[in-house]
Amino acid sequence: MLNNEVKKYLESLEREQITPTSFCREHNIAQKIKDLLKKDKQYEPTKEDIAEQIAFDFMADYPNDNNDWETYHGPMFVLPDNKEQMVEYPSIRQVDQEMLEYWTKRAKESKNPILSSRYADLVVDFSPKVINKSADIDLFQIVIDSNIAICEKSLADPLDCKTKIKRALVLAIQINNQEKIAKAKEAIINLEKKVATDDKPGLWGFAFKWLILDFEKKITITETEKSELIKALEDRLKRVEKDVWLAENAVSLLAEYYANEKDEDNLMRVLDVLEKLLKTNDRTNSDALLKVHAYEKVHEIYQKYRDKGFSKATAASNRISQEMGQLDLDWNKSLKEISVTTEIKQKDIDDFLKAIFGEKEQSKLEAIIAKIAINFLPKKEAVEKQLKDVSGKHPIQFLCTTQIISDDGIPIAKLSTLGEDYDNHFQRYASQYIQFGSFFLTLVIDELKKRVSKQNITDYFRNSTLFENENKEYLERAISVYWDNDYLVSSHLFSPLIESAIRELVKNCGGIVLRPNNLGGYDRLTLRQLLNKQGEIIERVFAGTGQNMAFYFRLVLTEKLGMNLRNDFAHGFGKKKFFTRDVSDRLFHIMTCLSLVKK
Repeated sequence: MLNNEVKKYLESLEREQITPTSFCREHNIAQKIKDLLKKDKQYEPTKEDIAEQIAFDFMADYPNDNNDWETYHGPMFVLPDNKEQMVEYPSIRQVDQEMLEYWTKRAKESKNPILSSRYADLVVDFSPKVINKSADIDLFQIVIDSNIAICEKSLADPLDCKTKIKRALVLAIQINNQEKIAKAKEAIINLEKKVATDDKPGLWGFAFKWLILDFEKKITITETEKSELIKALEDRLKRVEKDVWLAENAVSLLAEYYANEKDEDNLMRVLDVLEKLLKTNDRTNSDALLKVHAYEKVHEIYQKYRDKGFSKATAASNRISQEMGQLDLDWNKSLKEISVTTEIKQKDIDDFLKAIFGEKEQSKLEAIIAKIAINFLPKKEAVEKQLKDVSGKHPIQFLCTTQIISDDGIPIAKLSTLGEDYDNHFQRYASQYIQFGSFFLTLVIDELKKRVSKQNITDYFRNSTLFENENKEYLERAISVYWDNDYLVSSHLFSPLIESAIRELVKNCGGIVLRPNNLGGYDRLTLRQLLNKQGEIIERVFAGTGQNMAFYFRLVLTEKLGMNLRNDFAHGFGKKKFFTRDVSDRLFHIMTCLSLVKK
C-alpha cells in the first residue's frame, strides 16, 4: 500500500501542470517522495513507496560503458542500510517483476506525461533484463507519445526535452512504427526551432545530427526538410563564426555531413572557417601555449579527414605541420593563474553542515566521520555527466590532443581524443571535481575541529582497525599538528601514515605486500604497486560506498593526471602546495576513509 502523503502528492501532480523548474524534474519528484517518507521516522516504506521513489531517481540517458546492465536508465550507488537511514539512491538490482507490473499499471492510468513516460520507460528498459522478454508494444507507444507531448507543451527544460525527444525517436525506430517515427521527426524539427539560440550550442544542431547524420537510413526525411536543416546550420555558422566555441559545433556537424557526401570542396570550406577563426582569435593567440594548442587542434582535424581519404585535407595537414615549426613563441608568458569566484548562499552552507553533523543533536563521531568520508568522494556518475556535458558542448575540443601541464610548468601528458583516451580524460575531470569540492571540505573540517577535541579525534584514529598498530607517538603528532593548522607538517606526516595503513589493509585481506629481490630477500611493494596490483582488494573492502576507492586513492596520491601528492612529496616536486590547506585536508579525508575499515 502506498504511503498516504505520497499518494496525495502524486495525485496533485496528476491535477497540476508540471512546469520546467529544473533540468530534470523527475529527480525533484523523487526528492519530494523521500522527504515525505522521512517525516515519520517510525514508518517502514512499503514496496510501492520504494517503487515510486526509485522510479524518478534513476538517471536517464546513462552512459552504457559505466552501466553493466547496459540499460538506458542507470543506477546510482546505494549506501549501506541501517535503521536510521533508508536507501537514498536507486539500484536496478532492486527491480523485480512485481515492481515492473506496478509501473505498468501506473503508466497506463497516469494522465501526466512526465509520470506516464517515466513509468512506461522503466518497464520498456528493464523488462529484457528482469524477466527476459520485451515489454508490450503499448508501453513503447506510451513513452513515445508522452515524450512528444512533453516537448510540444514545454513541460520540461529545453535540454531535458532534447533528451526525451531523442528517446522517443529511438524507441519508434526500435518498434519500426513509421507513424511514430514521423511524429518524432516532426517534433524534433519543431523543438529545435522553438528552443534554438545562437549562444547555446546544446540547443541547436541536434535535429541536423539525428535526422541527417545518426539515423538517416532509419527515417524518411524529404529533400525539402534536409535542405532546410542544412541551410539553417550554414546560416547559423555565419552568425556565430566569430566565436570559436560556437563555430566549432556547427563546423563539426557540417564537416561530417560533407565528408559522408564525398563533397570535398564544401568539407574544406567549413574547415577553413574554423582554421582561420582559431588562428585569428584573440584568446588563442594570447600566449604560446594557447597558440600551439590551436594549431594542434587544426592539425588533428585535418588528419581526421586525411585518414578518410581526402587529398586536400592531407595537403592542409602537411601545411599546418610546417607552420607549427615556424611559429615564433614566447613561452615565458604562457603559464598564467586563473581564478573564478562563485557565490554560495549561507543557507546552503548551513544545510550542508546540518546534514553532516545533525540538525538538533550532534551525531556520534563515528557517524560524522563516515559522512565526511562518503560525501567528499568523487561521484563517478557526476564526473561522467560533467565530462559528457563539456564534450557535447565543445565536440571538436575532444577531437584534438590536450596538453597537461604540472604545477611547476612541466608538460606531463598529452591526451588524445575522448573516444581513444576516455580513462585519462575521466581522471583529469575527476581530479578537478575533488578540487572543486575543497571549499566545502574545509568548512566541514573547521566545524569538526570546533566540535571535537584533539584528544577525542586522536583516540578515534588510535582505535581504528588500520591505525591501531601504528606508532602512537607518530599518529598523535600528525593529528595534533593538523588540529593546530600546521598544514605543511601535517601533510608530510599524513603521507607515510596513509601508505602504511593501505599496506596494513592489503596484508590483513591476504594480499601481496612483499616481492622477492635479487639479493635473496624481499622488497616491500610501493604504494603505486599496492593501489594498482592489489586494487581489487581495496575495491571489495569499500564496495559499500558505491565508489571505486582504489581509484580515488590513486587519483589523490599517485596519478600524474590527479593530485599526485604522495609522489610529489616523496620526490620533492611542487613543494609550495604542501603549505596549502587543500592538500592537508584532502590527505586527512583519505585518513577518514581508511578509518572506516572494520575487522
